[in-house]
Amino acid sequence: MAYFKSNEPEQEYQYQETETPETEYDDGFDDLNEEAEEEIPEMTPEEKAERTRNRVRLAFGAGNLFGVIAGTIVILLMLTLIFSIVHFMMTDMGRNFSLFQTNF
Repeated sequence: MAYFKSNEPEQEYQYQETETPETEYDDGFDDLNEEAEEEIPEMTPEEKAERTRNRVRLAFGAGNLFGVIAGTIVILLMLTLIFSIVHFMMTDMGRNFSLFQTNF
């Protein structure tokens, strides 16, 4: 059984509208954006080209990083396969030579 303060149903709160001033709330973001747009000068074509070059250099640098990581993983995988096949060949040769010695 649940604990209630009273057995009477809860009364709903009646919201009463109060008069609000006629001015609307201004959060100030519009003013900041307008000022920021006015303060930033237009970029020259040389600046735009430099920015594009920097973005391309960044993209190629990130591609090189991922390429080096992927290449390192592939090299480690290939070394593992080489060591595995060398180990297999050594154990297989030992078995084969022991069979040759018992037959002759």
